[in-house]
Amino acid sequence: MKQFAILLAVSPDQGTLPLRAVETIKTALSKGHAVFCFLYEDGVLFANEHRDIPQGETDPAHQIQQLANLEHCEIVACITAAERRGISESNRFTGIRLGGLGEWTEQLQAADRVVQFR
Repeated sequence: MKQFAILLAVSPDQGTLPLRAVETIKTALSKGHAVFCFLYEDGVLFANEHRDIPQGETDPAHQIQQLANLEHCEIVACITAAERRGISESNRFTGIRLGGLGEWTEQLQAADRVVQFR
């Protein structure tokens, strides 16, 4: 099983790039790979449980939350970036935890593949 380290540093509302990130994670998992996804900068907005999405629109943040509950998929939001954007333990999706850049660095060293969405 290969280990993917994915840096997601774009807002869930930033065009089609967030949807491509979700599809990349889904594809890696479907092929039996493990995924560590680090939410950084505006990417931490994926962790916000209280997003208001217009009816009929696809919300990549909800898709990320569903992926976070799958085996071999770990999603971590940068605690510093999250605090700057008002995300805390009380308003984040349950499957997404808060962590630091040191953890991302460790995952970079262990990963077979690194993908970033900026």
